[in-house]
Amino acid sequence: MRKLNFKYFSKKSLVVRLTLSALLIAFLILIFLFESQISRFVYKWDENQINSTSQVSFIDVGQGDATLLEFCDGKKMLVDCGAKSSADELVAYLKNRQIKTIDYFLVTHADADHVGGGVAIFENFDVLEFYRPMTYSSSEEKIEDYPVHDTIVYDDLIKASIDEQCKMFFTSNAISWGSENGDYFVQVLYPDKAYDENNDSSAVIKATIEDVTYLLMGDADIGIENKLIEEYGAELHCDVLKVGHHGSDTSTSEEFVRVASPNYSIISVGENSYGHPTQEVLDILNNFGSTVLTTLEKGDILSLIGNGRMQIIGVDGKHIDLAMITVIVCLIVLALFGIPDLPKRQDKTNKKN
Repeated sequence: MRKLNFKYFSKKSLVVRLTLSALLIAFLILIFLFESQISRFVYKWDENQINSTSQVSFIDVGQGDATLLEFCDGKKMLVDCGAKSSADELVAYLKNRQIKTIDYFLVTHADADHVGGGVAIFENFDVLEFYRPMTYSSSEEKIEDYPVHDTIVYDDLIKASIDEQCKMFFTSNAISWGSENGDYFVQVLYPDKAYDENNDSSAVIKATIEDVTYLLMGDADIGIENKLIEEYGAELHCDVLKVGHHGSDTSTSEEFVRVASPNYSIISVGENSYGHPTQEVLDILNNFGSTVLTTLEKGDILSLIGNGRMQIIGVDGKHIDLAMITVIVCLIVLALFGIPDLPKRQDKTNKKN
């Protein structure tokens, strides 16, 4: 391979080339370090964002669920907390929101991708009330006739909640929360009793915030959806649907989507080998005119509410193309040293003659 020969450059030219190369490399490093901030500026992510008094965040925790509801009276509710592997990202997101206290922390069911980040929540925030499935962990003494979910991650969650000494409740459809002035009302629609299978006991939550309605489905399957249709009917109508079971075809039936009729459908999902979300579910949602957004594509997804309006935005909007920028910078640097000083070369030729 031919070596770079600096004899083809004058001293002044070499200084200029090295300076420009250093600046380009520094520029490339800055692009990598501040990708999100630069993308936000270039693509105007926050342009025309409404002034919100309440907010619902569908947090990107990979293949899992975590939803944060921030109410106009300052209270915070966290529904599920993702897998253990995404705990640091979840904690960072909540701290970035300046959250210190979580008024209501609810896990819909005992699956690891919904409860794995729970220990980190208890370690980093003050939790006032904890709502758990009608399922015991392996180290607990059974008081009610509830099934046992024998996994380390669920057992660790329950131990952490006990150490926190917060108020603890078993989740059922008898539970609801609301503001004194009626600005929001949150109710658990399901479960109606304890079930042996985890997903059969998955809590379903309806939240009405300043006249905007959210339906959070956890991992509820089609059988649960049918029960909800029978029990609540048109009351299931919502503006925003947090799609059940990460878009699996075991949830989100055509009949359920017809009744719920969501304007937006949010799928919390990451890279996975399960095929989530399935094309069947996407087709059903699209056929009913619902705008589908996934955390895999959009990152954290926010629903802002204020002044009688609701706005959905993806916090991680379109990003600059790092690969393309890297290639361009490399090509320019190569060109800087690949093109010699032609006048100097001619001078050398003339001297030989």
